[in-house]
Amino acid sequence: MLIRLPILAALVAIILLVITPAALYSQSSATSPVSGVLVNGTQGGAIPANATVLLHQFGADSGSVDTYDTTTDATGAFRFDDVPPTPENGSAALVAIYGGTRYSEVLSPSETSDPVSLTVYELTRDVGVVATTEQSIIVAGIDTATRRMAAVQLFTLENRSDTTLVPDLSAPPIIGQFSFLRFSLPAEATNLDVSTDLVGGEVIPVGTGFAITAPVQPGRHQVSFTFTVPYESDTLAWRDNTLQGAESLRLLIPDEFGDIGVGGLPAQESLTLGEITYRVWGTENLAPGAGVNLLLSGLPEPSWITKLGNPLSEARFWYAAIPVLVAAALACLLLWGAWRRPAESTA
Repeated sequence: MLIRLPILAALVAIILLVITPAALYSQSSATSPVSGVLVNGTQGGAIPANATVLLHQFGADSGSVDTYDTTTDATGAFRFDDVPPTPENGSAALVAIYGGTRYSEVLSPSETSDPVSLTVYELTRDVGVVATTEQSIIVAGIDTATRRMAAVQLFTLENRSDTTLVPDLSAPPIIGQFSFLRFSLPAEATNLDVSTDLVGGEVIPVGTGFAITAPVQPGRHQVSFTFTVPYESDTLAWRDNTLQGAESLRLLIPDEFGDIGVGGLPAQESLTLGEITYRVWGTENLAPGAGVNLLLSGLPEPSWITKLGNPLSEARFWYAAIPVLVAAALACLLLWGAWRRPAESTA
């Protein structure tokens, strides 16, 4: 037994030499610290100290999300120590909450190993910092039978300031003192559907239009919406109030809808997108609230067959039509009798 102890000790030593480096490597790769700093992009803004920062890690296959949180120090720096490495095929997102607004950045696995700089901004209630650089109104469809038109509006907005527009929702808005983005609609518009890259907030009705209460950070943003609106005879009129102004406003109508006239905007050169050619009207440099009065004429009307066919399924048509049908039948009988009498007297 005394002879075998040195052999056993040697074996243990060899095993430790093999296992220990691997175990140490495993422990070192079990966590992958993520660090960075919040930078205030507003001139003269405060250092974003004691701000909450979240780290979301998204799994590659399972779709799982792991969330970690920390706070910035007096210099705006932050660090996540006890977090596992981001999966090779996954991703991560940093979210900073500053001034009640969330600022985020998506990171690849390789980007999490280097210090990250995330910019935040002071807030403003002045909606005037946001301008509409481009507004397009596109006639997307016309239902001749029901005299309804479908339209799409596309907005490119830009916050050119170094502050984030944050709407004040603590009190009812006062006319002329709105702090959120507003968009106008025709008075009888329905089936509104809004899409935007602005994060947070809600779509709320305001007057005949609507508002978006999401914060608007510096930079360019997109808003689009669709709606349908009825028209009378062959005419549709409405006012677009251009509430954020419009450096460029365009109205586009596909050629296939026929010779529709447009009042309120000068005609421009036609435009072909894909396989569709559009007739175009437009103007430039509209001030906020200047607005344009649009008049569409020559809209397609239902044929007489459609006009006759549509009401047949409605009860009110029959109440109006029955007396007419009875009168028509009586008229036919009278004509038939007048034709028969001369024939009988001749016989």
